[in-house]
Amino acid sequence: MTCVNCLKMDYGVEDGQIPREFIDFDFAEDALDFETQLAEARDVKFTQSLTEPLSIGSHIVCTGTPTEDLPWFAVNIGCGDIDSGQSDIAVHFNVRLPQCYVVRNTRYRNKWGPEETTAFKIFPFKLDRPFSIEVLVDEKETFWAVDGEHYCNFAHRNPSVLTAAWVQVTGIRDATLNVHKTEIYPTLSPPIIEVPVRAAVDASIEGIEPNWRPNVIAAITKGLPEGHQIVIRGKLRPLLHSFAIDLIDAAREWPRPNVLLHVNLRAYDQAQRDRQLVVLNAWLGSWGPERRQRTARLVPAKTTTFRIVRGPNEWSIYADDILIGELEYRASPAGAKAVRLRGDLYPQQIYMCPSTSSPIGDDIRPRMAN
Repeated sequence: MTCVNCLKMDYGVEDGQIPREFIDFDFAEDALDFETQLAEARDVKFTQSLTEPLSIGSHIVCTGTPTEDLPWFAVNIGCGDIDSGQSDIAVHFNVRLPQCYVVRNTRYRNKWGPEETTAFKIFPFKLDRPFSIEVLVDEKETFWAVDGEHYCNFAHRNPSVLTAAWVQVTGIRDATLNVHKTEIYPTLSPPIIEVPVRAAVDASIEGIEPNWRPNVIAAITKGLPEGHQIVIRGKLRPLLHSFAIDLIDAAREWPRPNVLLHVNLRAYDQAQRDRQLVVLNAWLGSWGPERRQRTARLVPAKTTTFRIVRGPNEWSIYADDILIGELEYRASPAGAKAVRLRGDLYPQQIYMCPSTSSPIGDDIRPRMAN
């Protein structure tokens, strides 16, 4: 979704810890070795021709294991004469293990376009550990998942994947490819978790509650009744950039669900500011008008509690009991059947409860965004 594609790449950083091998990496030496490494990776390749054109719902699954002597690998979807070395590449998914990030790009008439490196989760690849990459073709973009978790989107460019003739993996010796159609994505994702219910916002846990992971989708099968709320307690990433909380009408990534409420909190490179930007919207086949206000007081690395309250006419969003925004209903609130998290909020607890017992702090007067 466009307004969360701003989430920047993570360099394998979690809770403020930077891996020693990343600190010690010599980028100057890497720049000199780049062409050699890339040439070696290109020599190790596996290609599968497409027997029919890719279309909406086409699903490509690639598996393999990165090795130390080939620190770069790529999944390419392209067209033209692949043996010429100058064929067009509709999507180039290039994993660079020494730098811990993934580049996406397109090559048309032997010229590369602008690189994309944004992602919804930390770098998921490791040397000598098998991976599974899923690629889902949609009308306007491709979805990419790694080991069952959505990783990124890539909008169709020229050439489009819909004109592709082959799929190729380079830099992986044990690569496999499987191309078919699917009705769900990711197919390898773990079972959907149901949001538990508590008697009050400060009630103790009853029974066993889920162990929550980042970028999760959790079901609210019976919906969120009026006068109730979704409570999300989690830790903000130390290098805070942005994150989103969505109330959606189905517990899935694809087919794309409607977003009844999109709460996007943006710190970007200004996490030290007194108040951060809150963007509210809804996606009902397309994005509606945004509501933007600088109302959130976010402290990186701090555990924060967010509450989304279903009122008579609008959604109300609180951060640590301070109202940070309201959005009028743009679709029936009874249609909210799942909650989705993306970005720099690591959830520790997610539950539903009545909102009548919740403390409410002083409202922050909205500040219009610059």
